[in-house]
Amino acid sequence: MGSSKFGRYVLGGALLGAAVSMLDRATRQHTVTTARTSYEKVLYYKENPDIVKNEFQQKKEKVQTLVDQVKGDVNYIKSQVDEIKTLTPQVKEMFADTKEAITESKSEYEQIIVDNSTAASSVSTEGDASLPPMIQKKNVIPLEKK
Repeated sequence: MGSSKFGRYVLGGALLGAAVSMLDRATRQHTVTTARTSYEKVLYYKENPDIVKNEFQQKKEKVQTLVDQVKGDVNYIKSQVDEIKTLTPQVKEMFADTKEAITESKSEYEQIIVDNSTAASSVSTEGDASLPPMIQKKNVIPLEKK
């Protein structure tokens, strides 16, 4: 087989496209202005290499500062995640202890209420005329257990 003509045709098409686009006056002027500005910049930096070095150093320092800041942020987030991982079992245990304490308190309160209602029901208040009418009709209803 012969050599591939693809590369030659692509290059030829690019050159032909560039030539056709140069027929437009605005495109020609823009291209010439851009080329002239670029050429002047190259000459300026060629004569003043210290400026290029300083600009490169400044950009390098900005990037280094950004990298350090990102590292600090990542380390902070990592420490927060580690702290959450450490605290999670402690929080679970604290919730379990609190639930247990509330359950115990609830049963104690229910026992006190049941004891008070039993004591109050053993003393008959409905037929006692010496007590005010509101107290005579008062019925104590014990709390239901859930």
